[in-house]
Amino acid sequence: MPPTLKLREEQHQKPRRRRLKSIAVLPTLVTLGNLVCGFSAIHFGLRAMYAAGAGVDSSVAATLDSQLVERVLPSFLSIGAMLIFLGMVFDMLDGIAARLTKQATEFGAQIDSMADVVTFGVAPGILVVSLMMREWHGELVVTPLSAHAFGRAMWVCAAAYCICGAVRLARFNVEHQREDFSHRSFRGLPIPGAAAVVASLVMLHEHIGAAFGDVLLWALPIVTLTTAFLMISRVRYERITQVYLIRKRPFEHLIAFVVIFVLFWSFKAQTLAVLCCLYAISGPALVLFRRTRGESRNPAGGSGDGENGVDTHVDHG
Repeated sequence: MPPTLKLREEQHQKPRRRRLKSIAVLPTLVTLGNLVCGFSAIHFGLRAMYAAGAGVDSSVAATLDSQLVERVLPSFLSIGAMLIFLGMVFDMLDGIAARLTKQATEFGAQIDSMADVVTFGVAPGILVVSLMMREWHGELVVTPLSAHAFGRAMWVCAAAYCICGAVRLARFNVEHQREDFSHRSFRGLPIPGAAAVVASLVMLHEHIGAAFGDVLLWALPIVTLTTAFLMISRVRYERITQVYLIRKRPFEHLIAFVVIFVLFWSFKAQTLAVLCCLYAISGPALVLFRRTRGESRNPAGGSGDGENGVDTHVDHG
């Protein structure tokens, strides 16, 4: 066959399609559970907005028609926040299921990220907007077209959180393929950790009095924006399971976990919010501590943690 005819035949050939022939059923089902939790959290956030628009008092509106449950989840927003934490449980279990069944696949990694975008990226932003709309109903509107600058600013904070969450996951997926990827720490606040901060503060607002609740209401947009920037930062965060649960630790750590459990049993929303916020603060605090320690050891201006005072431990989680 002449070369010209061969070239034309190759050009007219259709590209080969890649077809997904099989999937890991159990890990995928667990991941879809995470996705359903995120969808449900968004639903309850919108339900809270609907109740506010209909003039329903959130303090007397029944949520799950159970007085026992309503002590822990007194509003639709608190239900949405709890569903985000339930999504974290599914997010942890799908990885365990994939490793136990030896069915870790590229498809599972992709659908896991999509579920995380919904549960830990979109749902917390919706809860923040819903809370603001409910508390300031009739005074300002939280939209990008609001006549009030504060209403527009609150919407921007929630939207920035969703954007940074998606960027965080995309960066993690790309850098996770590198050979020097570390499984002991993250670079940047992991998106479940950021969602935990926002969801725990929303839940805390539903359990505290009006005085401190107003302070928290004003602080929540700032916290949301701060966690958004921490997600896309290079600040190092330890993996809790790897550092504190799997590895051998001093006996005092067991006592600390028992004390935390007792506090959580007595003050659930307060303890959860404190723990989540402490984890978010731990990254910048550790960087500041290392830089301070490096400057004290090297008064000439250099840092003991790496070039320009930056930790040289490579990780891209």
